[in-house]
Parts: sequence; structure tokens; C-alpha cells
Amino acid sequence: MDPVDTRLPRDASARAASDKRRRPQRVEGEASSDGDACREAALKLLERTRRTRIDLERRLKDKGYATVAIGPVVARLVELGLVDDAEFARAWLAGRWGRRPSGWRRLQQELRAKGIADEDIERARDQLAERGGAPDEVASAAKLVEQARRRYARLDPQKQRQRLYALLARHGYGADTIRRALDVREPLESGRDA
Repeated sequence: MDPVDTRLPRDASARAASDKRRRPQRVEGEASSDGDACREAALKLLERTRRTRIDLERRLKDKGYATVAIGPVVARLVELGLVDDAEFARAWLAGRWGRRPSGWRRLQQELRAKGIADEDIERARDQLAERGGAPDEVASAAKLVEQARRRYARLDPQKQRQRLYALLARHGYGADTIRRALDVREPLESGRDA
């Protein structure tokens, strides 16, 4: 009987060894309370992208760190300004508003789902407005109306208005903004009919 070669190919064994070095050693079911390792893991997570406080805590917990180790590490990162929910929200809003038309209510809901507090959301909106990055919500809604109006062209005007109103409401626009956006487009429509 020939002996079986149980060694891994050179590349695979090197990969396995590096994986062991990267992951903190811990007993299954037991959370690591090593603050230094937790801090290093947090910094690695922050290297890749901005994160909210809650997201960072969740990811560290998923990596197996104890709440006792996570709390002080995240608090220190917040103190240093490396984790800033308001700045995260400002950057997220700046990118999101430009890509898809959505109302302020919907954007607030999405940020709340990411674990950002209302005060941080308002601060982010104010910062964005100061920098001139806050878009005109009525113009954004009017643009969406213009895109969708073609789909509802065969409907009678009242039914068309109802559908457009519902569409804008689903996109998170407030009632006042919706009325103003629909009124912006309708005078042009009525002018063509005359």
C-alpha cells in the first residue's frame, strides 16, 4: 500500500497559514474580549469604507468579539472622529440624491434602517444644504413625473394624476411637494391642448 501524500499544494498551505494568522483564535461559542484585536479588526473594517456606529458594532460582534471589548473600542473611534454617523449620512445623501429621485421621507427611512439617529440625519441634511449639495425636492419630483407620464399617457387626466401622486408618495415625497410637482407640469400640458 502506497503512502498517501496528505500535504496541501504549496499555494493552498500558504493560504491556510495566512488565514490562521488573520483570524483571532477563540473557542467556539466564546466571544473574544481582547481589546487590541478588536481595535485592529475595527480599523481594518474602516479602511474599506465608512461605517455607522451600529454597523461597526454588528460586524465586530459577527467576528466574535465580546460586547465588553466592542463598546470601548467603538467609543474611542467615535471620540477620534473615525466613526461619525452624521458624516456618513451626509456622504450617503450626497451620493444617493444624485442617483435616484427620492423624497426626503424615504431617504430618512433608509438612513434610520442603517441605524443613524434622527439628530445625525438632520445635521447631515443641514451640512449638505450649507455646501450647496441639497437638491430641489420639487424639481426632483417633477423630473420623476416627466419620466413616468409617458407610461400613463392613455389614462384620463384624473386617473393619470392619481397614479402619479401614488408613484411620488411611494418614492417618499410629501403631499405638498407632490402637489407642487404635479402643478409644475400640468400647466404645460393644458397649454398644448388649447
